[in-house]
Amino acid sequence: MSVRRWIMPTCQEMTRLLSDAMDRSLPFHLRIRMQVHLAMCTLCQRYRRQLKLIREMLRHQGNQLNTAWDLHEPSLSPEAKQRLQRALG
Repeated sequence: MSVRRWIMPTCQEMTRLLSDAMDRSLPFHLRIRMQVHLAMCTLCQRYRRQLKLIREMLRHQGNQLNTAWDLHEPSLSPEAKQRLQRALG
């Protein structure tokens, strides 16, 4: 991998990194690479905002989603719903 590529990940790599960063803490060197890329790429900045918006909307609508899920058959098991809520929370 070239030095430029190591410092500046591709947009395709950024989509994976941005998604991973929402679910877990990334190592320092990956966070730096992301910041360098985001400082220069407005498309990835927009993608990150969209991911955050979707996540926030799902968090705020969680109770309503549970109610909606309970009204339809077949439904997710209570355990599956709890796993989803933990993953989104």
